[in-house]
Amino acid sequence: MKTKHKKTAFTIVELLTVMSIIIILIGLLLPALNAVKRFSRVVLQKNQFRNIGSGLQIYESDFHEYPDSGELDADGAKYCGAMKLAEVMAGQDGLGFHLNSRLTINGLDAAGTTNFYPPPETPPYTPAYLESLRNRKEYMERKYIQICSLSDLYSTPAPFTKPGVLLCDAFLSVRSQTTGKKIGMPVLYYRADTSKMSHDVNTPTNADNMYNYKDNQDFLGMGLPWERTTMPPLYVGTSGVAGQVFYENTRDKESPIPRPYNKDSYILISAGWDGIYGTRDDVYNFTD
Repeated sequence: MKTKHKKTAFTIVELLTVMSIIIILIGLLLPALNAVKRFSRVVLQKNQFRNIGSGLQIYESDFHEYPDSGELDADGAKYCGAMKLAEVMAGQDGLGFHLNSRLTINGLDAAGTTNFYPPPETPPYTPAYLESLRNRKEYMERKYIQICSLSDLYSTPAPFTKPGVLLCDAFLSVRSQTTGKKIGMPVLYYRADTSKMSHDVNTPTNADNMYNYKDNQDFLGMGLPWERTTMPPLYVGTSGVAGQVFYENTRDKESPIPRPYNKDSYILISAGWDGIYGTRDDVYNFTD
């Protein structure tokens, strides 16, 4: 006698139940995965800061001071701290820092005749170009460097006269306007003036402040790359008081009197995951 095999299948209700469970699990897992991704980027950024720090220590040994971070260069042209840091780490052409550089945006010597960063040549190289390369030094290994220029972030370099080189952070929060690839926001650099003693949160323009918030203010004033009319909190400050966010975020919370972190060296700032300077996810070189 033949036995009949009853066909079994999922009902619509069962399928919907399974799909609902899967959707709930995905909803629970995605925030955790995003948190892990963000944490890994923070680790990469802190590692980049350590590599930058090693390079700056060697520079300090060579020149007996850290690189300047002022808003202007030696010729009075706008050349912010972020650009000067990138030049020291990579040179204005990515081929290393020229030891005779005056840290000017045009890359020229004091006489205005010699360009320390001539355009790359193809073999056979001219004697002048070879001489330029002989006077270069790499303060940071190339594998740790991602450089871009203002033209990668903005369509025009104003208020800067040239699209100056910048050192990108590890978060890949924006897309290059020239290549279409994901790149990081520039690392901001501020050097301490050890001849001064103050860190006045309430008066950012205090001439005795050890750090000058204006060092990167011209760059920050260009707005967000994806929304030029919107300024980051680090630029506009608290209640419209420029510089206040910078001094508050860099204040040593354990000091009984107003003092900054890294009062004898420098401060580095990454815009963090959101690509906006002055928000809670910013990464600094003095945090654990």
